[in-house]
Amino acid sequence: MWEATLAAYAALAVLLGVRSRATSLEDFIVGDSLRERMMVPTVVSTFYGASAILGGTSLVYQMGLSALWFMVPFYLGSVIAVILLGCVVRSKTYTLPDFLGGFYGPGFAVSAALLLVSLCLVPEEIIAGGKLLSSFTSVSAPVGMVITTFVVAVPVLLGGMRADVSTDVVQFVLMGLMLVMLIPVVVGSLPTELPPGYGDPLWALSPQQMGVFFVSLLFLPITSAPLYQRFFASESESVARRSLLTSIGVWIAIDSLVLLAGLAALHVAPGLPDPDLALVTLGARLPLAARLLFILGSLAAILSTVNSFLQSGASSLAYDVLQHLQPSLREKKLLAMSRLFVVLLSLTSLGLALWFQEIVPALLFTLSMWTAGMAVPTLAALTERQLSRMAALSSLWCGVLSSVTWKIWHPLPVDPLFVGLAGSALAAIVVDAVRLERADR
Repeated sequence: MWEATLAAYAALAVLLGVRSRATSLEDFIVGDSLRERMMVPTVVSTFYGASAILGGTSLVYQMGLSALWFMVPFYLGSVIAVILLGCVVRSKTYTLPDFLGGFYGPGFAVSAALLLVSLCLVPEEIIAGGKLLSSFTSVSAPVGMVITTFVVAVPVLLGGMRADVSTDVVQFVLMGLMLVMLIPVVVGSLPTELPPGYGDPLWALSPQQMGVFFVSLLFLPITSAPLYQRFFASESESVARRSLLTSIGVWIAIDSLVLLAGLAALHVAPGLPDPDLALVTLGARLPLAARLLFILGSLAAILSTVNSFLQSGASSLAYDVLQHLQPSLREKKLLAMSRLFVVLLSLTSLGLALWFQEIVPALLFTLSMWTAGMAVPTLAALTERQLSRMAALSSLWCGVLSSVTWKIWHPLPVDPLFVGLAGSALAAIVVDAVRLERADR
């Protein structure tokens, strides 16, 4: 029965991809104009998948209220994005690299699109899908990861942005029903007293670990390519602003339940060998029909995020890289290459998923390089403190290379994210200072 239900859901996802099939590169990248009733579900679903719901519950299970460092910075970053989104919505661009290329030139757009691959890899979602399938069916976790990869890739492969939004709306509804169904189980399983330290947000993490969570999650919405694509497709600036504010409210409601779910799972199933299964443990306590909805809702949360990030990365590689490097390529060829990039990103994500095997570490790995390279140039553009083209390009690559070098070498116990951000900011300052000095001469 479980297998039949999951097969039906997979077939529905593929059908939506077929019905939304993109016939042009613009359809694949932007899709249709987004009104508020469509934009809120797709924005919420894009960011709240396995890493937020299953991964968030896992963190609460392990560290109690210290998991707030995984949640609150994301709200703050989203509020900053609300304030700064005006120039994004008003721009006539399709992708985040294309938008920033308007400030820093085509060379920066190509570099940003290549770096975007690191953000749009989704091993954490595939890990969650594999673990979920292995918990409720006879397949192993690795086989479940392979199945998850296939199911999430096909709709994007066929339909691009239009399929992404269509599936996001369906998945938003399923995810919401799943969370509502869990409320009685969660409330009924809460402990009367928290274990030592679990009520203290400063208990389980070192100051540096708090900093890594804070910086990574703060900059995620500010530099998020999938969110920018929704801004570009928004019907108006006011629609984009209201939709993101509404989404923040929905995210806070979801995280409130996630906090309670983590504590409830700790009470009913202490000592889980795999904390990523904390929420699944609660779902297994539901009646049979509700358990089916729990599985579908959990898969919906996973698929919605994967679809969005795969689509964003693949379309940017075709639009921002290939089109710049080979302007003579026809649109049909670029559309075909976008679909090929979906396959390549999916397979790379699967390989990383089989390597990491844990949700949150996989998420932080993909975030760190992107944040180190993109935070400084993006903030400079959004706040009208535009860097020179050379300073922006130097900032991007110095941030990435210093972060990666430090991660490999690691001479001191400082997280590579901070080294990368420092390298990025320093490069921007030095290159622009040298340019100004030469200009004065």
